[in-house]
Amino acid sequence: MNNFLTFTKGERVAIIILAAVIFLLIAANFFMANYPSKVNKNLHDLDSIMALHEAAVDELNARYVAEQLEREARIQKAKEENEKKKYQKLKKAEIKNKDKIAENVVSKKEIEIVNINTADTISFMKLPEIGPFFARNIVAYREKLGGFIDKKQLLEVYRLDSSIFEIIMPYINIDSVSIRKIRINYDDFKTILRHPYIEYEDVKKIVNYRETKGMITNWEQYKKVVTRDDIEERLRLYLEF
Repeated sequence: MNNFLTFTKGERVAIIILAAVIFLLIAANFFMANYPSKVNKNLHDLDSIMALHEAAVDELNARYVAEQLEREARIQKAKEENEKKKYQKLKKAEIKNKDKIAENVVSKKEIEIVNINTADTISFMKLPEIGPFFARNIVAYREKLGGFIDKKQLLEVYRLDSSIFEIIMPYINIDSVSIRKIRINYDDFKTILRHPYIEYEDVKKIVNYRETKGMITNWEQYKKVVTRDDIEERLRLYLEF
């Protein structure tokens, strides 16, 4: 009986190792029973942080887009306001111009009709909107042309714009009988060059042609001599061949 209850040294060591293994197994089971919930909790916390981050990024993007749209709306509104102001300004100018024309039409009987080919500066100054400055410019340009053949040539006068032209139109007439023509085959270099529709290079070609080949006999030949595409067609009414 005593031999049965007595353990050898080796048996005691084995019993201790077995007990340790059992303890470790129990501890491992206990640890594994609690660890997954902790891991799951950490994973849950990480998912929450990522979700909050994504929500914050979405909010920032939405705010940026809203600010961009608001900025574009302000720019568009500013453009529209600017266009509106320009339109109102032009409209006021147009109304003012129409009022001037209407006022002049009312007093038309009091204004003497002016022949723009024979009138002097004093006669021109009797026209509405025409003072000494425009009167002198009209007469000076008429002398260079040799006379007006079209009322619209007044628009070629220095500083005389379409608004003034529209105002004086009812009070002017034209007599083209008194046009002074250029003798293209006989006038000298300086005389030909005075005409506003003839350029310096044109005169050089004209004089050279006269001296080397003879007379220019018609308008078509003149255009071939000058060889310029932008010749003023009204010039032919001022030329004598």
